[in-house]
Amino acid sequence: MQPTFVVLTDLSRSAEAALTYTTRLAQRLDGRLVLLHVFLDPVLEPEISMVAAPILVASREEIITSMVQQASTLPVPADTEVVVDVLSSALANVVQQHHPLLLALGREEPDNLLDRLVGNRALPILQDTRHPLLLVPEGWQDTELPQRLVVAIDAHPFWLSAPSLALDELFDALQPTTTVVHVIPGQGPSQTKVELASVQRTGLFGKLTSASLYEVWKEAPAAGILHAAAELKAQLIVMLARPHTFLGGLFHRSITAQILRRSPIPVLVLPTTK
Repeated sequence: MQPTFVVLTDLSRSAEAALTYTTRLAQRLDGRLVLLHVFLDPVLEPEISMVAAPILVASREEIITSMVQQASTLPVPADTEVVVDVLSSALANVVQQHHPLLLALGREEPDNLLDRLVGNRALPILQDTRHPLLLVPEGWQDTELPQRLVVAIDAHPFWLSAPSLALDELFDALQPTTTVVHVIPGQGPSQTKVELASVQRTGLFGKLTSASLYEVWKEAPAAGILHAAAELKAQLIVMLARPHTFLGGLFHRSITAQILRRSPIPVLVLPTTK
């Protein structure tokens, strides 16, 4: 089956950034794209009325025309889907139909819109599909596929979901240099063996040794992860989303949500089963 990448688009600059990035990934795997736009009904999903979305004032016909034109210019096969539905149903349908490797979303700027973005789009994607989510900042302009990535973990073991493990084909193609980052806010002991073992068990990131571990001491977790990513000149941050982080407001306070809001580089979120 040809690898498929779904890009959620509202034809904004942030959506364009996600499309450009995801197109390069699809090219590497000789894959295909699905450009998905969901007309979100403010009556059914009132939160969307808080988001600055130019899509709401455009007609459905204009959107279809623009998306078909955009898809025709891409260097990989691309289909377009424009649906009127609530987001959860639209996502469930596209996952069931296309079985994508991941779903991609652009992160809008300026900063005062980001909390709304995470609450209205990133959380439903993760919660409803349990599929990997790629979030690309609007200002990201690096044309190189990610060769240096950091995997941010805590001291607790984890097991990735089946859709997350299905990314092995993509990571095999990228062959990135991976550093495992663990932030230790206080004076507690390092859990090096636990940290490395969980990441090694996934089989996604190649051969990892004790030299692959990067520990940050006495920083808040989100700040420490971003600090490490900057020092390592990482081009992608990989975060884990455990099932308990999907419980509404808990997600908004999670380290994953903070990274999604603040990271200057793309973030790949991998749902876990534990």
